[in-house]
Amino acid sequence: MKVSKNELMAALKKAFEALGFQPGDCQDAADMVVWLQTHGFDGFDRLQGALAYLNTTAPIHADLVQEDAHHAVLDGRGSSILLCGSEAVDLIRSQVVEGSWAALELTDCYNRTFILQRLIKAAQRNLGFIAYWRQQDYCVKVSIAAGAQLPEYQTFTMTGEFDAQSLRIFSGADIDVIQHQFAQQLEFGEYLETFSGEEMMDCYRDSVEQGIEIDQTLWQTLDELVARILVESTDSSRAGAGD
Repeated sequence: MKVSKNELMAALKKAFEALGFQPGDCQDAADMVVWLQTHGFDGFDRLQGALAYLNTTAPIHADLVQEDAHHAVLDGRGSSILLCGSEAVDLIRSQVVEGSWAALELTDCYNRTFILQRLIKAAQRNLGFIAYWRQQDYCVKVSIAAGAQLPEYQTFTMTGEFDAQSLRIFSGADIDVIQHQFAQQLEFGEYLETFSGEEMMDCYRDSVEQGIEIDQTLWQTLDELVARILVESTDSSRAGAGD
């Protein structure tokens, strides 16, 4: 079935509310899912994987375990980027404001590809970003120039040891500053492929013009989550009816 972007956003925000997300987190998580799906990154497949976890646990945010002027480490505590992605990006942005560059490592986190939308949004505030993480048996590198609307998304072979559930983000005034400051940490294996901005835009235009295709099973799952909110609202109304 196909749905409009507005229908999808409304359903996702209510579904995340049912999962215990706070209002701001609901909006951010919905934005992340929709951006990935409409730009060709299989957002719905990744969401289904995340829901299997999120539907069985209370929301968990990351803990700040280390911080200095230009570097921070967040412990994701097994959570999803849908919950802690905004926290990570906001933290590294605050560090760059105080200097010319910053680095952040988010450990023990899942669904890392969703971070793309948060980085794109942050780049609109004239900051550049490079992020990388392990995806199965290869490495993903994302570069976003200050003010860019789309990322440069590349994959490389793995080199050395790399925690499978970590995400590293580097930020600065521009990409050249980041590359220079973190040259040793931004060395990758053999280049594999690029998912181009043109391909992303083709996917986006198709979504806008044709509607967003969503699996009936996933839509039903979202409906069931939304129903929790409706039931809670109705029960609450009944409880206060005689007040």
